Amino acid sequence: MGFLNPILLLGVLAAAVPLLIHLWSRRQAKRVDFSSLMFLLVAHRQNVRRIQLKNLLILLLRAAIITLIALALARPLLKNQFSFAGARAKTSAVVILDNSFSMGYKGVQGQRFEKAKQVAMEVNDSLRRGDSVAVILMSDIPDPIFMKLTRDLDAAKAEIRRAEISSRPTLVPPSLELAHDILETTVNPNKEIYLISDFGRNGWTNWGGVPNRSGAKIYLIPVGEGNDDNTSIEEVHISNQLIGAHRPVQFKVSVNNHSALSPREITLTLYIDDKKRRSLSSTVPARESIAATFTQKFESPGTHTGHVDLTPDRLQFDNRRYFALGAYGQIRVLCVGEQTLYLTLALNPESQVTPSSDYTILPVSCSAQEFEDFALEDYDVVVFVDVPLLTDRIKQQLQSFNRAGKSVVYLVEDKIDVSSYNRFSNWLPASLGALTDWQVPLNLSEFDPDHPIFDIFGANDFSGQYAPQFYQGLVLDPAEEARVIARLSDDTPFMVERRIHTGTAIIINVSGSRRDASNLMVNPHFVPLLQQTVLYCKAIQSAHDRNLLVGDTFTANYRHAKATKASVVRVGDSSGSNRTISIGASGVLKFDQTELPGIYQVDIHGRDRLVRDFFAVNVDPAESDLQTIEIQEAIERIGAQPLFADSSESLHLRLDSYRMGKEIWGELIILALIFMLIEGILSNHQGAAPKESSAA
Repeated sequence: MGFLNPILLLGVLAAAVPLLIHLWSRRQAKRVDFSSLMFLLVAHRQNVRRIQLKNLLILLLRAAIITLIALALARPLLKNQFSFAGARAKTSAVVILDNSFSMGYKGVQGQRFEKAKQVAMEVNDSLRRGDSVAVILMSDIPDPIFMKLTRDLDAAKAEIRRAEISSRPTLVPPSLELAHDILETTVNPNKEIYLISDFGRNGWTNWGGVPNRSGAKIYLIPVGEGNDDNTSIEEVHISNQLIGAHRPVQFKVSVNNHSALSPREITLTLYIDDKKRRSLSSTVPARESIAATFTQKFESPGTHTGHVDLTPDRLQFDNRRYFALGAYGQIRVLCVGEQTLYLTLALNPESQVTPSSDYTILPVSCSAQEFEDFALEDYDVVVFVDVPLLTDRIKQQLQSFNRAGKSVVYLVEDKIDVSSYNRFSNWLPASLGALTDWQVPLNLSEFDPDHPIFDIFGANDFSGQYAPQFYQGLVLDPAEEARVIARLSDDTPFMVERRIHTGTAIIINVSGSRRDASNLMVNPHFVPLLQQTVLYCKAIQSAHDRNLLVGDTFTANYRHAKATKASVVRVGDSSGSNRTISIGASGVLKFDQTELPGIYQVDIHGRDRLVRDFFAVNVDPAESDLQTIEIQEAIERIGAQPLFADSSESLHLRLDSYRMGKEIWGELIILALIFMLIEGILSNHQGAAPKESSAA
């Protein structure tokens, strides 16, 4: 016997109340001296026994009535081990069907997801008329086919048959919690949850247990074969976040062999802009990863797309990794100052001869006085080289340039008018202080290795005997919202960045014309540092992440296009579905329909031109590890029990037997009413009163 509301069994304790009342109300008989009436005493004793027996029966009836009512409220269910309990309890079931991409693994018995669908349909077939069902497709988010329980079992079976694998990873709690929410609304006495999955450990990490709020019986049905023979591409890492045309770029491809049994022979093939570029072959040891490197140079600026393919295996979803990147073409830089030779040579070594039109950075020089009336529309970055004084006209030019979303870089020395700069502090990354001379030269001891300017440098590039040395510098007080990218060895800020309106300002605490302040200009790191800074200033004007995971939101700012709508299409999508997305007043586009991996094309229709962009979407590499969680651990986490679909006994018959039983709360209520009737008759029945003798 089971109880659907076992907590109400505590009401059985109330059966002791009549007994307590009886004991409390007992009265002690008083002893009264009387003459010897032997026959009257015998009759009295017989009458007392009869009254005591009647009172005991009433007491038992009252206790039984309370007990029966408490049992009825607890809703007892007789299971099929009782010969007279052949009825079948009405059932509400929720089928949670794992459709994460690891279910696409093809083993000896076929694809896991197809097997899981067969099990789900068998669970559905085990239900009968009057039962109800709901189906949830489980990945990292629940995808309910039916948000509520339905009695249309044929429709549920048809939806299960049509279900498809997603490109998402696994996460159990959201789907399980939704199943409990659905079952809390049912009045059927039997509640069941069926979790059909390969039970990859990835979906069971970083969370504890899930309480059984609905009181349902939870069954775990594994469909995997315990085989983790899979190789995947984990990442395509691009050596440089800032890519210029005609500059070599390295693609480092990480490949992981998730098998614990044997090494795998693999072949990697790089495709860029729909063309095969190169292939590499290697061996990946068991339970290890390797990195293969491709080198590529982009001959033209713009956004480039591609992918890396891996030798096919039993799970295809993780054998291709897409990427999209932007290569910057001609970046026009205006160098402002009286001595800009070192700067222009660093930005473009051909600037003093006949510069190639293919070169990424094209510097042009002017004096501070010329800058006051210089036309800046065609320039991407302005670099100030030790400009001594910021006049009002110069400040107006800089403000307009920043408001246009462009960047200004300031190199500063001791001969500048600090007060004119500080009166412009709202547009600078830091306030300038006094000059400091260092008796012992400083080096660049601390920098952010993840910042795009420094990501090409190694951890020891700015230390040691060949590192640049600094003899003089200004005291800098960074603005509250500014970011210190690098510091000197005495903690003096060396490079400070600040977003200003839609543009950017960067201060570099070094002279760009004097070699007695530091030897940076003759150091091998000066050229890449300065070029990286200019590339970063260009990139940040339209910076957005082009490489996403399935389910991420693509966000980009296209304010320069002055458009209100954009169309997004997945390249190679045979359905040809083209989604039109509105662009906000700030120029920001957000697109969250990234359910499939691949390359997505974005067309922004501006007033006078078409702007085309691309981004890549990939599967989560964590799902590629097919190691499973121990079933016993899963049982303890969610309060479930195992149910193996490959047993010789029919799953249909086993489920049917679990649901056999009959609720008997109605019978208990009827029995309680009968006892109440008997108790009422006994309590109100009075013996016939003796007749009074007439007076003589």
